[in-house]
Amino acid sequence: MSKPELIKSSGKFFIAAAFAFITILTGSDPFAIPGSVVSGILLAVGMSRLREGYGERIGALGRNMLLLGMFGPVLWIIGIAFMAIMGEEAVREGLWVLLFVGPAGSLFGLTLFGLTALLTKPMPRLNWLPVLAGIWYPVTFVLFSIYDISHKGVFPDQYVPALVLMVVLQFLILCILGFVLIDDSSKELATA
Repeated sequence: MSKPELIKSSGKFFIAAAFAFITILTGSDPFAIPGSVVSGILLAVGMSRLREGYGERIGALGRNMLLLGMFGPVLWIIGIAFMAIMGEEAVREGLWVLLFVGPAGSLFGLTLFGLTALLTKPMPRLNWLPVLAGIWYPVTFVLFSIYDISHKGVFPDQYVPALVLMVVLQFLILCILGFVLIDDSSKELATA
């Protein structure tokens, strides 16, 4: 694949990941947990293609940040293994949040890539968009996890609207990033 084609496919993977991610709002573990896993995997594949497409333009730091983001699904496997070792005690202690760590790891890597993109300007436009597209869920996940674990899995309902807003924002901005990558790469393909 050419670099513009890799970037275009990256955008498609980000959009697919956004749709898998939004299943977190279903409130149903049979949908939300697999959606979280699939989202982490799709994000990792999208970042691997973005890494190949922008590899020369982003420098070593940017490539390494995308590589870090590709380990989101690995975090999920570690979290599941940890929960399996702890058994039911993990759920009582609020560690069930580890079921949703995959996208947080991947999106954190996207955020860090975005910070390097602000310096290296690899994209034709909107180099700040990866930061905005990646930051919502990792920050909220960390805050939610700290609260949930420190309160032994008891989470007050008054925070649910803020969590829903965060998931919707994450979905929308990740889709926007995907469409921007597709559009920019199509322009590059047309001029090549």
